[in-house]
Amino acid sequence: MIQRDNQYWSISYDEANQAVICTWKSTSEDMTDDEFKIEMTSYVEVVEKYQVPKLLLNLRNGGYTVAPEVQEWVADEIAPRAIQAGQNKIATILSQNIFSQVSTQQMMEEGDIPLIQQQYFEDVETASQWLFEDN
Repeated sequence: MIQRDNQYWSISYDEANQAVICTWKSTSEDMTDDEFKIEMTSYVEVVEKYQVPKLLLNLRNGGYTVAPEVQEWVADEIAPRAIQAGQNKIATILSQNIFSQVSTQQMMEEGDIPLIQQQYFEDVETASQWLFEDN
């Protein structure tokens, strides 16, 4: 069930697997920090609405580089809300853009995000197997 779809990404809720699936698009490299914050707020609202424990984060085609101050904002504002709503497992397919890759990994190490079980993958199939292995 699609929750949001725009020029930067799509967010869908997979009820069968109890997961939010976020797929970044190549145009995300043009996103501003303020637009990123709007998108992240949309994401966490879906997690809160459905109390979703899993996230499949597909950054393969994404190109947005998360600035350090935005990484802190995610750790302070978004991560606690997602954790409170029950999110506890994230499978991330890394971007092909090395700068985006590094900034994403740094962001995931901020604040309480390390409390969530998470792994990085090269492809959707392997990520999905790991994420949904206990279904």
